Amino acid sequence: MNSIKTILVPTDFSLSADSAIHYVLKTTSLVDVSLILYHCFIPFESGFYPLTLSNKENLDTNRILTDRLNAIKDSILKKNANLSISTHVDQGPQGIRITEFCKKKKVDLIIMGTKGASGLKEKLIGSFTAEVMTKVACPVLAIPEKYKFKVPKNITYATNYGKKDKKVIQSLLELNLVFNPQINILHIDRGINFFTADEDYEKYKKTIEMQFKDFSFTFNHVVGKDVEKTLLEEILINKTDILVMNPLKRKGIWNWIFHKSVTKKIAYHINIPLLSIPIK
Repeated sequence: MNSIKTILVPTDFSLSADSAIHYVLKTTSLVDVSLILYHCFIPFESGFYPLTLSNKENLDTNRILTDRLNAIKDSILKKNANLSISTHVDQGPQGIRITEFCKKKKVDLIIMGTKGASGLKEKLIGSFTAEVMTKVACPVLAIPEKYKFKVPKNITYATNYGKKDKKVIQSLLELNLVFNPQINILHIDRGINFFTADEDYEKYKKTIEMQFKDFSFTFNHVVGKDVEKTLLEEILINKTDILVMNPLKRKGIWNWIFHKSVTKKIAYHINIPLLSIPIK
């Protein structure tokens, strides 16, 4: 994680956001980084109120939210006096504003909480975490609400044997220098390309091993028609601590697998941290 200098921690003051903050504090005890506590709200606007009253309402809201962020900051500094930490309250559409803020502040990593689905109800729209994953240019680490921090020993990268994998893996190695985990590269074959699967696997494996000679990966090529279900089963079998995905839309048979709606499904149903590494 030596390449990580600035971590953004969005919070809506919920339990899931608190879980992300707890994870961040455990991580920062191992590395030297700066934190930004971030909150965004939709400003009050109404044609029935004078502009001066609307502005006053928004200023009051900003002040209250800033005080709440500063209270969290002060609480953190009591136990982490040497930690560099700041706060920021933004106004506007959350997905747009956080993307702009990260670009402006050159944020290296976002760590944020995710609550997940409730019972049998599957919610695919409205996850701020999943939305951020598909929009920002930096990696996003999503922490499940009830997840307890532990140093990751096994990381699984779900791949479609794409051309951008070298950059994703390079970014992953830079993010995890301090942890030095075992990295498993997983490909799930739906069985459609059965006759070329072994050839593609060997070619891909050789390419990655040649590119990263100083790191020993494990490779796993499995068949499963329900890719999402198979993926969740594999990370359970492999005792994966962090799942890594590249959420950007791709062409071809794997397009639907890594489309943002499926990334949202995974984000809602996984019970371990999910690391999104966008490579354009």
